[in-house]
Amino acid sequence: MFIGVDDTDSLKGGCTTYLAALLCDSLGVTGYPKLIRLNPNIPYRTRGNGAIAFQVEGDAGKIEKTTLDLVKKHAQLGDDNTNPGVVFIHELTPEQRKRLEGFYLKTVSELVTLEEAESVAAEVNAEVHRFKNGRGVIGALAAVGSKLPDKTYELIAYRVKRNYGKEKSVDEESVYKMDRETYPETFDNIDPDKKQILISPHGYDPVLCGIRGDSVEVVRRAWKLLKVSEEVERIQVFETNQGTDAHLRDRRISELKPYDCVIIEGEVIISPQDIEGGHVLFGLSDGSGKIACAAYEPTGDFRKVVRKLAEGDRIRVFGGIGKHPNTLNLEKLQVLELARLCERIPPECCGRRMTSAGAGKGFKCRKCGKKAGMDAVVLREVGRDLGPGLYEVPPRARRHLSKPLVRFRQPKGRFNSLKSKLFKVMRRGSSEP
Repeated sequence: MFIGVDDTDSLKGGCTTYLAALLCDSLGVTGYPKLIRLNPNIPYRTRGNGAIAFQVEGDAGKIEKTTLDLVKKHAQLGDDNTNPGVVFIHELTPEQRKRLEGFYLKTVSELVTLEEAESVAAEVNAEVHRFKNGRGVIGALAAVGSKLPDKTYELIAYRVKRNYGKEKSVDEESVYKMDRETYPETFDNIDPDKKQILISPHGYDPVLCGIRGDSVEVVRRAWKLLKVSEEVERIQVFETNQGTDAHLRDRRISELKPYDCVIIEGEVIISPQDIEGGHVLFGLSDGSGKIACAAYEPTGDFRKVVRKLAEGDRIRVFGGIGKHPNTLNLEKLQVLELARLCERIPPECCGRRMTSAGAGKGFKCRKCGKKAGMDAVVLREVGRDLGPGLYEVPPRARRHLSKPLVRFRQPKGRFNSLKSKLFKVMRRGSSEP
């Protein structure tokens, strides 16, 4: 039997992954449950915007009762924005699997309605259970249908309930040590620029910490390197779509809809400008339309890269659309080709630059008095402090689904080992507490 669950947490507490861990124990699930992050742009998303799914064998009636009882007990049903959905699917034909996979691909990158989800549920003979308006059915179905050609793993450690809301007792030095010894096979453990620990979320919830990596073995090894001075109730390893860019789709600007997750290739048509709040915007065109691209203040030094763009640069942008499809919120950008920039300088005379003869009156030589018209101006190419390549926001500003550049840079085989050592050396100098 396939089981999917979503929308059980709230901004005030609760955790869908904790519910998954309880279900895995109660139902005797073998293998690793899926933690599937959905479209990060959806306005009614839950705090982590994650749904869970797993497969289990046994008495269908007992399995369903246990699942629903645990959802009722642990979902934040008192919160107006929490609307759990649970789906049970006994078996899937190849055609039904393909239909669910298509639904997952849409749900992770576009806006999907509850009506669409209910239609798909009927097509695959899913047994659907709604709590309140049941919006979680969307994510529950998507999680069951998820196919992960690229996947990562997350080990999550959970606290005992008496410690909810208290400061989390994970030794910071051990986090840096763990990062040095496992990076880049684990990622986004810290933010080197801000000396910020990223594995422990804030808030009143069961999660003590979460470690993300490329394999089960590495996240388990990383966990053993941490020093934790509080009781841990349980740990659970999840198979996930985190850090894979599973949400991004190649699109033309003319095709954009609200809440899409996209990759667009085009030309900078309006140079970057700083606006109130520390945000940076520039204009992009791909021939089918125009759009503003935004690097917001929390993206830190990424904005320095954006400010170096100029009209005529050919780039590829990665990110999400909000309610109105006229602005793209940047997650990454790729510089493909830089425009040649020139500055206008006065001509030379008598071994030195001529000076202005007045607005629109050309130039004059202070030494000999010779004059020259405006057409005598000299164009000199300006060097660009920017090169082709991929640029990303810092780890602290990265969305769950966004693929960090380090995961683009890991070739297989012997060279991978050498590359890993290089990355560790590079971070040693920047990630010490």
